[in-house]
Amino acid sequence: MTKVATQDLRPGMVIGREVVTDDGVVLLESGTVLTAWQITNLHNWRIPAVDIAAAEASATRPARVPGSFLEDYVKTVDVIRHTFEHISLFREVPVLEMEELANQRIALLADTVGVLDYLYQIRLHSDHTFEHSLSVAITAAVIGRWRHIKGKELGDLILAGLLHDIGKLFVPPAILDKPGVLTPAEYEYIRRHPGEGHRLIAASPQIAEGVKLGVIQHHERRDGSGYPAGLAGDAIHDYAKIIAIADIYCAMTADRAYRRRLTPLAAIEVIAEDMRAKLDPEIGVTFLDNMRDCFTGSDVILSDGQRAKIVVLGGRDRYWTKPVVRSADGRMLDLREEGLSIVEIVQEN
Repeated sequence: MTKVATQDLRPGMVIGREVVTDDGVVLLESGTVLTAWQITNLHNWRIPAVDIAAAEASATRPARVPGSFLEDYVKTVDVIRHTFEHISLFREVPVLEMEELANQRIALLADTVGVLDYLYQIRLHSDHTFEHSLSVAITAAVIGRWRHIKGKELGDLILAGLLHDIGKLFVPPAILDKPGVLTPAEYEYIRRHPGEGHRLIAASPQIAEGVKLGVIQHHERRDGSGYPAGLAGDAIHDYAKIIAIADIYCAMTADRAYRRRLTPLAAIEVIAEDMRAKLDPEIGVTFLDNMRDCFTGSDVILSDGQRAKIVVLGGRDRYWTKPVVRSADGRMLDLREEGLSIVEIVQEN
């Protein structure tokens, strides 16, 4: 057995002795094969080192996520956690700190080539509000750049993404983490969070109006079916339209108490369907076209267990989980005709 510093851990290493926090919480059992999100969780719990089975300490594959990105991500999550705890306790938003987070740390993370792939790999098992908010802020920044948003407007968009769910800080954890179906009363608590978040920042002259609208409108939908005001079409601010897509994508590709995360392609398929009436079609097309470029050529696992490579990836409306692929033996397969679908994207080693 070998003691390995948390910063040097890699996916595939095997835990040699159970990892327990100072207050007795068992984070990992002996024999656990480490994944990227578990390593990030150890960082977040500030575990300095763990015992790794000796045979695994020197024979593991390198991490797909660069160490520098993981380190910056973990540090940013930690800053957001402390800042959100301040907001929860004092019901005030430290605007200068949040703007610094948006314009420096998060903007730099969003600049990383392959950032959406990295976010999918290192997402923690427990989807805390602060973690989800960082993912949405990064994803919104990526979409914003694809839409040629720059300068202060891009910084405001990132800030809106970061703050979009701060109203959830005042929703009882038992409701946020409930593994089953919410009751109507519990769902009403959830529906209040855009308004609660907006109330925290509405009176701040330092926060741009677009940021405030992004926070309160991110659950509004083009057909008027959203909340809290049932706005439709052009009455919804562009920041809110971008954050809506980022929010859906990040939520669906993260583990939740009531389900395992979906693949990025399954999440994109839902977004493509919602573009018909609920999501902004222009922003949606920008997202879909760029995501197609990201995933064309990726190795995947099909629903029958075989491995393949994506050759032609869907239209703008559907079939994202059923593209044309090349199987390991060289056959071209149209998954719509084969009755197969993609169940996992294979991460490179």
